[in-house]
Amino acid sequence: MPEVGISGLPLDYPFSGSAVYVRNLARELPSVAPDFTFRLFTRWAKPESNLPGTRLSSPFARINRGQGVGARLDKLAWEVGSLPAASALRRQALLHSTYFAAPVISSCPLIVTVHDVIPLVLPGYHRGRQADLYSRFMAWNVPRATRSIITVSEHAKRDIMRILGVREDRVHVTYEGVEARFQPEQPASEVERVRARYHLPQRFALYLGGAERRKNLETLIRAWTRGRRELRDRDVKLVVVARFPPPDALYPDIHGLVRAEGLEQDVILVAEVDERDKPALYAAALMFCFPSYYEGFGFPPLEAMASGIPVVCSDASSLPEVVGDAACMVPPEDTGGWCEAIVRLADSELERASLTNRGLLRAAKFSWARTALRTVAIYRDLLGR
Repeated sequence: MPEVGISGLPLDYPFSGSAVYVRNLARELPSVAPDFTFRLFTRWAKPESNLPGTRLSSPFARINRGQGVGARLDKLAWEVGSLPAASALRRQALLHSTYFAAPVISSCPLIVTVHDVIPLVLPGYHRGRQADLYSRFMAWNVPRATRSIITVSEHAKRDIMRILGVREDRVHVTYEGVEARFQPEQPASEVERVRARYHLPQRFALYLGGAERRKNLETLIRAWTRGRRELRDRDVKLVVVARFPPPDALYPDIHGLVRAEGLEQDVILVAEVDERDKPALYAAALMFCFPSYYEGFGFPPLEAMASGIPVVCSDASSLPEVVGDAACMVPPEDTGGWCEAIVRLADSELERASLTNRGLLRAAKFSWARTALRTVAIYRDLLGR
């Protein structure tokens, strides 16, 4: 049977969307393609799947201290050297890089999943010159080295074609899925345990995700300022779950903004939650708010809908593809519109119920089994099977 190599490097960054993609794809592939064998290549992470795994290192592993030049050299050497060498030694039929990176040379056909081209689309996205050069190198290398590109939304496909100059027939959309653990029925005891663990109020709107500027948390905070009186009357607070690095060109000062707006009693900032607590966290929320300017796909709104929580999200980038007509959509820069939507949902149990029902139906259309089936169809087409 032909063997397919899967890059598991994103598992080193377990909270990333790419890691969610790798974990779930690796779990589903064997059952949808029994005529293939698969091997997951990882660096630091222990494989968390039913696939056979091989851990690889690079010549620069010893100088990797988690950041700086050593970390970047180790990652690049793993991508362009260790991974294709291991694949060649196993005489694999196909190599699948699961994020926006590719070896310069591969002994077998190469597929790359490009979740988005955010670093090439958004100005000022990089924190330094080295990161910018890496993105530019991969923007040159991926179209040159890759037979087919997989992406996760039609919006991302259009950007890939425009930015990377790739023909439409080489870019294939495979929508991502939602994990089965996100369900509307969560044990009440578990919800209360999570509420107590993170000191959450009884009624709150939830944001969960990254804290980069593209996530547009400033609009959400300012919308809360505008509706502060009405939301206090309704005893609704805002809970923002995100990691907040020191403010710079990539990350805004959200703590400072909350203080400047006088919202210390209204907005609760949580640095992180245990991954196992997420289903109960969604279940505890009154609504979910996601004002992002740009997403390749957008896991959190889909997870919230699958959890039976009404969603307010921006109408930008891929998000309309994901939520369909099952969310209240607002332009990301419309502070007044965000305020109005949040207050209206806080007021209306009927509207919340309507969005919940539509959200559950919408989320049911996305599954990792479907993602795996579509991915294997691309493998088969490339190998002529």
